[in-house]
This record gives sequence, structure tokens and C-alpha cells, in this order.
Amino acid sequence: MMKFLKSGLLFAAAGLLVFTACDPAEDETPIGSAPNVTVTVENEQDEYLPGDVIDLVVDFTADDPVVGATINAETEEFILTFDATGISNNVIDLNEFDVASSTEGSFTLSGIQIPNEFANQTLTFTIEMEDGEGRIGEGSLDVEVGEADEPIASFSAILLGAQGNTNPGFVNALSGETATYGEARDASGLNNSTIDFAYYYGNSNRNTIASIDDAGLNAVYEATNPDLSIEDNFGTRNSTRFLITDLSPEDFDNIETNSELVANAESEVTTNSSATQLSEGSVIAFKLDEDRGSYLGLIKVVSIDDTNGNGTITIEVKVQESE
Repeated sequence: MMKFLKSGLLFAAAGLLVFTACDPAEDETPIGSAPNVTVTVENEQDEYLPGDVIDLVVDFTADDPVVGATINAETEEFILTFDATGISNNVIDLNEFDVASSTEGSFTLSGIQIPNEFANQTLTFTIEMEDGEGRIGEGSLDVEVGEADEPIASFSAILLGAQGNTNPGFVNALSGETATYGEARDASGLNNSTIDFAYYYGNSNRNTIASIDDAGLNAVYEATNPDLSIEDNFGTRNSTRFLITDLSPEDFDNIETNSELVANAESEVTTNSSATQLSEGSVIAFKLDEDRGSYLGLIKVVSIDDTNGNGTITIEVKVQESE
């Protein structure tokens, strides 16, 4: 009997050992938390426009070294795929940013352009980071995208003749087309006109860009020939308004979007019916007549070859694109 009991005890002990080995041990679960990730935009704005380029700053801390990361961006309608420096098919190469196998760090994903399709939507960026224990933490950021920027029209090297020159001196600012006195007169109907401004050289005003309702423009043409009175012969005389700005020629050249054009022209326009004493490099803001859509624009003086009203001026024009 003693021998049987002894065997029974050994069996029971063996059974106990087997039971213990099959039970998951709590100390096998990794100690610690998933990586903590935050995402911000460098030089943050309240709203961005399609085409804007932003830089995402990623900061992280982790209990174990990080081994991988991904970036995702989506709206209700679109999902964006990234392929850029340090990013391939949305996978971030942590070695590229010298943070692989780190437990804390910061890196910047540069040159991320917002596509035009994302206009008027909330774009959500999500960065996921994985540590060596397989735990994944994420940080997200919402970016508000506004209306897509409207295009502008640009007209280069428009040559205009003064009142005593045979070259056309009148301009349709929305098309860049020029017109002679006779063509401008014929384009000015009783209710509308496509002519927005003209060039003349005055005794005191010198080199001048003027609206069609400008008294100085009328005076120089009447002085040339009484039959050339603009007041008497033009049915509609558009009231374009001007102001010489502080913009440099380089500033003018760098303006490419509607928002840039409006920002630089809107605050400059006054009630002036002309911009006088122009010289090479002058940049003039203008606003078209209400009947012409009140569009804003800028004029750059490229060159002037006129000292007596018989010469020419060459300009470039940028204007809001008409519908």
C-alpha cells in the first residue's frame, strides 16, 4: 500500500507540473506602452490651399526602440499615397531621419503638397510607429483645406504708342489686346466698352497710364487734334482706377496665383484715374470698372522710349481671370 500511495503522489506532482507549464505566465506580456506620437505642421496656419506645400513634424517617445513607421492621409473622398524623400508607398524609412532603434526623437517630413482635389475638405494625417515588441502607437493631425486658388491671366511685352505715335495705345486688360484710337472708339458702345486704359505722355504728367474717363487722357488727344476728343467720341468710357505700388519688378514676376495678386493689388487701388510719372520698373495696381467685373490687376513697366508724346511704352499685365 505504501508503494502505491507513493506512486500516486509522484503522479499527482507530475500532473501539477504539467498544469503549471501550460498556463500562460503573466510576466511574458511585454511591460510598457505603445509609442506616443504627436504630429504638427511647421509654420502652422488656420487654413491651407490646394497646391500649398507643408512640412509635418513628428515627435515620439517609446518604452522600446522603434522599428517602423507609416504615414497615411485621407479625406472623406480621397486617400493620398506618398512617395518622397524618406517615404516609399507610405512607409517611412526611419534610417533616413536617423531615428531608427530610438526610444525618443523628432523628424520632419518635408515637401508634402496638398493636391487640388482636396479643396474644401479636412485632410487627416496619421503617423503610426511600431516598437520592437510589436506595439503600435499613432498620432494624427487635421488640416483644413480651403478653396482652390483661381488662375490669373498674364500678358507680356505689350507695346503701346503715345498720342503722337502710330502704334495702338489702348488696351483691353482682360484679353491683352491693343487698339488704335479708332478701334477703341468703335469698341465703346452706348452701354459697354472693352477698352480699359491707355498710354499717353503729358507736359506735366509725363509717361502715364490712364483710364478712358481720365481728363488728362482726353486733354492730350484734344490737343493733338480737336476731332480726337474722347469725351465727345467714345460712347462708354470705362473707369479703371490705379495706384503706383512699392512692388519691385521681381515681386511682380513672382506673383502666380489669384490670392497673391489680390493681396498685392487690392489694398493699393484708390480713386486715381491715372498713374503718372512712370519709369522703367514701376508696378501699378489697377481695378477695372464695375461693368468690367471689378477685376484686380498689376502692370509692370518694362521699358519706355518716349520723351515727347511720339514714343512708346512696353508693359506686362497680370489680371484676375474673367469667367
